[in-house]
Amino acid sequence: MNSKLRIAVVGIGGVGGYYGGKLAQRYADSEDTEIIFIARGKHKEEIQTNGLTINVGSSKFTVKPDLVTDDVAGLGKLDIIVFCVKSYSLDKIAEDFRPSIDESTFLLPLQNGIESIEYLDKLYPAAKLLWGCVYIISSVGAPGVIEVKGEYNRLVWGNPELPVKELDRIHKLFTDAGIISELYSDIVVKVWNKFSFISPVATLTSAIGKTMGEIYENAELKENLRILMRELLAVAHAKGVEIEASIIDTNMKILGKLPKDATSSMQRDFMNNNQTELETLIGYIVREAQKSKVETPLFSKLYGQLKSK
Repeated sequence: MNSKLRIAVVGIGGVGGYYGGKLAQRYADSEDTEIIFIARGKHKEEIQTNGLTINVGSSKFTVKPDLVTDDVAGLGKLDIIVFCVKSYSLDKIAEDFRPSIDESTFLLPLQNGIESIEYLDKLYPAAKLLWGCVYIISSVGAPGVIEVKGEYNRLVWGNPELPVKELDRIHKLFTDAGIISELYSDIVVKVWNKFSFISPVATLTSAIGKTMGEIYENAELKENLRILMRELLAVAHAKGVEIEASIIDTNMKILGKLPKDATSSMQRDFMNNNQTELETLIGYIVREAQKSKVETPLFSKLYGQLKSK
């Protein structure tokens, strides 16, 4: 890394806004660390003018990063890039960072699923890829405002193939900023564990239009969700990722604790005719199953139904 650490947070939505905000708060006016926000539209303009306000529970804070821009062409070399755009937007912007990335640049994608991580690994094989996922409920409340529900959230990340000293330095960077940073050597399994919940739940809720509570209280729908989870685990195992079968029971317990009227974000996107993460959350499993010659009949059926919507 250079003597001055240059960190770009790409996409200042619910995830990027919170984690970028924590970094900007901690390293404001730092001589050693520069925080850059990649944002656009009214959101960018509001941040440039009045800063980014993050509401967390009953508290709030406002930050101004060192730079807010929607033009990445002239950024120069970057040390860490945290990609927080939606998965369907990643390929539209990731290529633009090529002049800023070399073999010493760390890339941390925080999209739902696995495909974005694999995509960046292929696009920038010489860079230092970090696997990661987040547990946080947050969104853009208005231009320049991020709303976070609850004060407990987690940033889970790592790459056991990279030097421990370098990972520890990034871990300290995050924790010093007040981020709950969890660095794992078995990060691939950790990311797949999260995927084993969000992908089947997004698939079933979107396909049948039922809430999570309605699924949990219906024996047939509950079994369909278990079938989807088993199909996903079969794909993971074919790819050499040894997820424990017990994750299915763990996932079902999580489902039972959620509000009965809870819906998945992809379900809401379908209902509102928004762009969805269909290919990342569902299509990826179907395609990887075909490559590995693994049978995923229910995933394939529901994927076909949703593609035709």
